[in-house]
Amino acid sequence: MDQIDPVTKKPKGSSYMPAGAMPVVASSATVPLLTLGRVHAGALVDEEEVAHRVEVPASICASHPRAFALEVEGNCMDRVIPEGSHVLVDPDRQPANGSIAVVETEDYRAVMRRWYKGSTKLMLSADSFEDYEDMIFGMDDGPVRVVGTVVWFQAASEME
Repeated sequence: MDQIDPVTKKPKGSSYMPAGAMPVVASSATVPLLTLGRVHAGALVDEEEVAHRVEVPASICASHPRAFALEVEGNCMDRVIPEGSHVLVDPDRQPANGSIAVVETEDYRAVMRRWYKGSTKLMLSADSFEDYEDMIFGMDDGPVRVVGTVVWFQAASEME
């Protein structure tokens, strides 16, 4: 009887998981990727190159074989991805509404924002604790090139 939780009436211990929970599999398998540069999640400025390695889980790399890592600079996505984090960007994945995408604007500056595309407009929206104006593009505005969709990130504080 001491193996049954008196409140939930379910077994105690590591063999019990709440409904909807997924088991966690421990793995030390990571793949080092070279960071190609920085992507701005703030004011638009030119990209900067950086050269250091980021450890990414092998399963993520296997699912996104052409992905590359970028370092986040700026805070317009800090509700989701803090400044200094590394993001893995898949150039083969088209963003869906609500996805976090890395795009280049007409003046060839890369920016990371939430992607919302309607029938005639594209809105790139910040997800920040601060106020940022949405970037809205129409059919007659300059081109916006999708660099890729963010598929994984690692907070800078977790890399130490």
